[in-house]
Amino acid sequence: MTPTPEDTQSERAMTEYLEICKSHHDITDFRAKLLALLPIASGTGLFLLLTKKQEPLDISQLPAIGIFGFLVTLGLFFYELRGIQHCKALNAKAKRLEQQLGLTGRQFSERPSAKLGGLIGAEGAAWTIYSTVLLAWVYVAVIGFYRIAHPLTSQ
Repeated sequence: MTPTPEDTQSERAMTEYLEICKSHHDITDFRAKLLALLPIASGTGLFLLLTKKQEPLDISQLPAIGIFGFLVTLGLFFYELRGIQHCKALNAKAKRLEQQLGLTGRQFSERPSAKLGGLIGAEGAAWTIYSTVLLAWVYVAVIGFYRIAHPLTSQ
């Protein structure tokens, strides 16, 4: 029995759908790991930096460290936002394929929407975590600038 063009088209659509599912999963998995690791790594680094007791901390380095941490975190945040854009595009394409293939109740067609104006969802989590870490790095830079400007009060 020779496959009909409709069968071949359905097979291609299913293959494409499965590839989209894998890509979406891979991106989501990476983003989740990054969202978990970033505050832990930054918090640990900040704690060690600001509570170093063995040797005196070179205050003049704090602004550079804070600016560096801020810029690296900002770059990761931009990468996160790009990942969210990519996932949204994959979601839309997968939803169309689910409809085309007659797949109902699947992960894209019946995806729950973000709550509270997008705050409770992937974007809200990203904005919350990245904003917090960015502010922590700004704090380090400001403390450094303040202590350089006011050396007597920083002892």
